[in-house]
Amino acid sequence: MSNKLLIAFCVICISATYVEAHEGLFVKMSVGPGLMLENSRINGSGFTMVTKNHAIGWGFNEKFSLFIGEFGGLINKKVGEYNFINLDAFGVGLSYNTPFNVRASVMGAYSKVSLAHNWWEATGVNDGNGFGINFSVEKEWIIAKRWGVGIDTQVFYLKTLETDYQFINFSINFMVTFYLTPVH
Repeated sequence: MSNKLLIAFCVICISATYVEAHEGLFVKMSVGPGLMLENSRINGSGFTMVTKNHAIGWGFNEKFSLFIGEFGGLINKKVGEYNFINLDAFGVGLSYNTPFNVRASVMGAYSKVSLAHNWWEATGVNDGNGFGINFSVEKEWIIAKRWGVGIDTQVFYLKTLETDYQFINFSINFMVTFYLTPVH
């Protein structure tokens, strides 16, 4: 019985605590549609069925945060015998938060391009590794002490070194963010 009271007391204390801005641990999930341009081997454009821009990070003051993240997209585009292109990138980034809950982020990453017959074959056949860079601008509305929702516009560039693909992707995503430390 005393353990339940202690847990209830901790939950109440944590929920009632406020701090300024976005300090501490956060987790961001962002998905949405986009448009892909490829100017080297495929030399065309395509609809990006779903793009992603996820992050886990730490806000170390009111304005700046560091994070590790993942971005990429699944593109419905025929390449040889394959029907889909999967772009994945994993890296580190930095965000700047404005007082109006608008955040600008940049991330550098290791990237991978995979080709697949079906959309559910997320990894498919590896068709090159390289680097990527992501720039995003996000508008967030805090809906609860620890939760925010928003719109995430992103532009990313991926280049493979072995196969010389060069992708540019533009997207508008829906975003949900969880903050371990309550947001004021």
